[in-house]
Amino acid sequence: MRKKVNKSKFALIFASIIVVFSLGFPLAGLSGNKQGKVAMNEKVNLPFKIKDNEKIILLYFGYVGCSTICEPSLKEISSVYDNLLDAQKERVSVYFIDIAKDTNMAKEFASHFNDSFVGLDLDAIATAKLMADLRAYSSDSLTGNGEISHTGYLYLIKQTQKQVFELNAIYITRPFDPASIGQDITKELK
Repeated sequence: MRKKVNKSKFALIFASIIVVFSLGFPLAGLSGNKQGKVAMNEKVNLPFKIKDNEKIILLYFGYVGCSTICEPSLKEISSVYDNLLDAQKERVSVYFIDIAKDTNMAKEFASHFNDSFVGLDLDAIATAKLMADLRAYSSDSLTGNGEISHTGYLYLIKQTQKQVFELNAIYITRPFDPASIGQDITKELK
C-alpha cells in the first residue's frame, strides 16, 4: 500500500513538472535573444485604470511572502526602474499583481521594494483572466505549505491610446537584464 501511495505522489509531482515546463518552454522557444525576451504585438485588456501619462507598464504577478521568486525579481525590477531617467520614470509604472487569495497586502509588499511600485489585489476572476491573457500560470504548491508555484515573467505593456494597451514584450529569463529592458523602454517612449 505504501509503495502505491509513493508512486501516485511521484506521478503527480512529475506530471506537475511537465505542465510547468510545457507552459514555459514554448515561450522560451519563441525568444530569439539571450535576454529571454519574447517580442509581442497584441492588444491586452487591463482590469484596472492607468493614468493617461503612463505610457509603459511593467507588470509582474506574484504573491505576498514569496521569497524564492518574487523578492529577487522585484529587486531586479526595482533596479530597472531606478536606472531610468527622471523624465522616463514619469511615464513608466510598475505594477505588482498579488495572485494569492485574500491577502490584501500587495500595496505594502510592492512598496517595500520601491516606493513607486503599485501593488494591486484584484478579484480572483480578474486575476485569472489577466494571467491567461498574458500567458502566466500559477498553482498551489503540492506540499500544501501555502506556497504558490507561478511564472516569474515580467511584462512590458504600452498604452497606445487612452486606456488601450498592447503587450510588447515578455521577459522570461531571470535574472532580468536591466540594460536591455531599459533600452526597450527608451525605444517605446520615443
